Amino acid sequence: MRMRPGRMAAYALAGLLGAALVLVLAAPASFADRALERATGGRMRLAETDGTIWRGSGRLVLVDPGAEAANLRSVAGVAVPGRIDWGLRQLPLLIGQVDASIRVEGMAQPVRVQGGYGEIRVSGGSLALPTVELGRMGSPWNTLRPSGALSLRWENLTLRQGGLEGRAQIELRDASSAMTPVRPLGSYRVEVIGRGGQAELGIQTLAGPLRLQGSGSFSARGGLRFTAEASADPAAQASLNSFLGLIGRRDGEKTIIKIGA
Repeated sequence: MRMRPGRMAAYALAGLLGAALVLVLAAPASFADRALERATGGRMRLAETDGTIWRGSGRLVLVDPGAEAANLRSVAGVAVPGRIDWGLRQLPLLIGQVDASIRVEGMAQPVRVQGGYGEIRVSGGSLALPTVELGRMGSPWNTLRPSGALSLRWENLTLRQGGLEGRAQIELRDASSAMTPVRPLGSYRVEVIGRGGQAELGIQTLAGPLRLQGSGSFSARGGLRFTAEASADPAAQASLNSFLGLIGRRDGEKTIIKIGA
């Protein structure tokens, strides 16, 4: 029986739509890397991806902003220990919304990421990481090559038009540096308070012979601007003198550290 041209076109269109749907549903997890790269301006990437864009896993890489490379093998950055797993709901995408569940090894429970164009909301959570090497994060970290155990805690966060609203806390414990044999240098806490277009930062020393105290801010337009004072406990003064001279400008027994203009 001869098929009518109209019916043939309908079957062809249905076949094409079906093939397109299969391709979308089976889109590889590497597509998530491209989306993350665009969303973060190249500051975050996904390596060693597995699964699909809807339900997959990979390794999160914090990229040196000054690095230029075509693939992750040659990009300078810090790979967050452990794998990140995600699940992305499909139906909200039909109305331009994102609804995803994300978990990283060391995270107490998954966090939920929701939102749409211009606004992303992240539920509160925490993350503990073993020793992390920060020397590949660009200047000044590539000189100091610090490492330590990292933990993060945050409240509900909202990212809106390049700004951040919410509060987060970062702790680096038993920090060390390749530039000095003194180990550990200390443990430190960084408080981050997002107020829309600008985030305020402050650092304080929890313990250790190297004392750090400072504050600063970060914005999408101005970048990071930070000033801190570093000093040594009297008992460690002789051991840390040369290190203090490397990390900033000496001012008597203190060292002034400045990042940004």
